[in-house]
Parts: sequence; C-alpha cells; structure tokens
Amino acid sequence: MSENLFPEMQHLLGLPFTKATRLGHVQYFHFGKAHIRNANGLVLDVGAWTLEVACHWQLEEAGAVTIRFEEVEIPRDTQTLADPAFDPQVPGSNLRDRKLQELARGQKDALRVWQVTASAEGELTISLEGNRTLRVQPSQGVLETSAHFWRLFSNTQEEGGVGFGANGVVRA
Repeated sequence: MSENLFPEMQHLLGLPFTKATRLGHVQYFHFGKAHIRNANGLVLDVGAWTLEVACHWQLEEAGAVTIRFEEVEIPRDTQTLADPAFDPQVPGSNLRDRKLQELARGQKDALRVWQVTASAEGELTISLEGNRTLRVQPSQGVLETSAHFWRLFSNTQEEGGVGFGANGVVRA
C-alpha cells in the first residue's frame, strides 16, 4: 500500500482529476485545482498536485485499456488520411491528447481519486471513481532521457513531493 512506501501519494485522495497536459512524451496528470503565476506574470490553471510520468502508463475503465501511452504516435483524428506533416510532439495533435481531454472535461461529476497503491519497484495504481484506473508502470518502459520515471509534486507548497527513478525514491 502507498501508506508505507510512498505516503506522499495520500495527498491525491479525494482530489478530482482535473486536467492532463504534456511536454513531448512526458505526461502530466493534474489533480485538484490551483492557480500559479509564472515568471512572466501569467496566471496558470494547474492542479494542486501534479503527477509527472516519463514511463509507460495506461488508463483503464472496468479493466479494459481505454487510453495508452503509445497513442501519442496516432493522429488526433484517426479517420483522416495520413498527414505527412503530423507531428506527435505538438500538444493536442494526437489521439492520446484528445482522449485525455475528453476524460477530464467530459464527465458530469469529477473523477476523484479514491485509492492509491504502490510497489517497491515504483509501480503505481491510482483508482478513480467511475471504475477507472491509472496504472504507471516503469517496468514496462521508460524514457531514456528522464532523470525520474515519475514524480508527484505540489504546485502550491514546497514540501510533500516524491519521485521514483533509476536510483530509487527521491523525496522533496
């Protein structure tokens, strides 16, 4: 259970999944709501807590995979002819981005986190309402250029974060 291995994950309990963003192949899952001001003074709408994932992950509904990490390579509209200008690095351009946006925005009621479990190998299972499960699986593959496979951080406070990478657990 996460209480023993990653007690920081308990910050997610009860928070709604509010947003998904991405930078390249690294996916950000936002939970709760917060507003922060960046260096240019722009107010950003972010999660109170963000899970940054640089490894294999998938989202399941009732045990069936509905969104896969690999769908970043599939154009947003799979019904169209192949576009030679398709760039999977452009946010919003691929099937994964579209599905995550629909999941975050298309619910009548927010999908709240009701359980988090973790293994010593950094595998995470985040159970959401509506019989949905986010599985983060470093053992299935990681991005080679990443310092960590995943990390949880707060956008509103300095402490309470945790990460997991090739060197194990890193706490903030």
